[in-house]
Amino acid sequence: MTRFEPRLMIMCIGTAVTCSLGGALSIAVFGIDLRALLVVALVAAISAGGLNLMVRVRDRHVRRQLADRLDDAMRRFGDEGDAGTVTSCGKGEFNAVFDGIRLLHARLREESVARQVGTSRSEEVLSVLHSLTDPVFVFDRFGTIRLANTAAAELVPPSACPEGSDIRDVFREGPLAEQIGSDLAEGTFEARAIEFEHERPWMTTAEARVYDARTLHLGEDRAGSCLLALRDLTRERQISRMKSDFVSKASHELRTPLASIRGYLEMLVDGEAEDEEARMQFLASMLDDTERLSSLVENMLNISRIEAGIVRPRLERSDLGEISDRVAQMLLPVASEKDISISVAAAPVDLHVEGDPTMLQEVVLNLATNAIKYTPSGGRVTISVDTDPLERSVLVAVSDTGLGIPLEARERVFEKFFRVPSYERMAQGTGLGLNLCRNIVESVHRGRIGVDSTMGEGSRFWFSIPMGFAGARAA
Repeated sequence: MTRFEPRLMIMCIGTAVTCSLGGALSIAVFGIDLRALLVVALVAAISAGGLNLMVRVRDRHVRRQLADRLDDAMRRFGDEGDAGTVTSCGKGEFNAVFDGIRLLHARLREESVARQVGTSRSEEVLSVLHSLTDPVFVFDRFGTIRLANTAAAELVPPSACPEGSDIRDVFREGPLAEQIGSDLAEGTFEARAIEFEHERPWMTTAEARVYDARTLHLGEDRAGSCLLALRDLTRERQISRMKSDFVSKASHELRTPLASIRGYLEMLVDGEAEDEEARMQFLASMLDDTERLSSLVENMLNISRIEAGIVRPRLERSDLGEISDRVAQMLLPVASEKDISISVAAAPVDLHVEGDPTMLQEVVLNLATNAIKYTPSGGRVTISVDTDPLERSVLVAVSDTGLGIPLEARERVFEKFFRVPSYERMAQGTGLGLNLCRNIVESVHRGRIGVDSTMGEGSRFWFSIPMGFAGARAA
């Protein structure tokens, strides 16, 4: 129960020596007879009794020390009532000590489990917090940041550490900075929403982002920590602006043919077309406007279906060489009217891909039609088809000898309703054809599309489709 001490060893040696000396003295005085044996026994009994008394005193002292230490340890856990029962002296003292040890051990285990559970929950909360895509700051009533998740750290310059910084240094100006300063001065934070823009000047290519901010107290203590949660509204604003632009441009494109049809109908009703030739001319113009309107609506619907992911392409082995030949034959009369030659240059290799032949033909037809529209009389349009062994795809390119596309317009030619401003009078169009081509190639067939152009020499629109793409079945 306790370590072996020198004093106990000295007492044992002393007892043994006393017994030995008593025996030797009795033998020397009385000789070896009954009286000598009685003296030896008496000396041994007295020595044993003294040794037993000393051991019991020492054992009681040790037990008292152990009980006192156990009592102090239990007091540190805040349960003085149970600790008092350990120090009581009596016959069952050791049992009480052992019960106290077991109780203390149980409390230690409970404390350890509670700490482990608390640590695990804290780690889970931190993991969830850092996985959020929106910034979150936790700061005290003095404005010092105590915690910032990964998204929040991106709002702070790379040279600064979010933790320990002042929240007012992160948002130096604007409505949020004013509100935080006012709330810190008053010591009250209300759950209010504030919309603001935040710029990151250390990132030259980053645009200002729009956030929705909410501040509130954590817990009921008004002097405790505060939470600042931001929600990035930049993408929502962009989508809203794109929707507004789409509706505006679509309305304009729809209004133009409808106004033309209405004008011709009014002239027919008013009898302004007196002869049959004039009436036929009016009807032909109305038919053209109707076809233009139908094409516009169809393209809008197709683009919307593809972007919404509800298009179900009919995938099969499609020969892009045959599709290009078919498109060239379809456009041959239109090209001949403008004295433009159209030809197909297909490589003598396997040009099959896995795709929707109707959609792929729509892409080639749109690109070739645009090439004819913007190529002056006497020019040429060439549709070339070849394979790209490195990317395991088939590449289709439509080249013309037209006017070319200005550099500032090349990155926008695939946008909805975009048309090169200087060429709008040259040919009619809705500005949806190229956007439809991009959606068919990239979204449906997981291919690539692009344009190369030189002003005054012509343009080359190209797209590539993987030879075997099964992933489009899920589109």
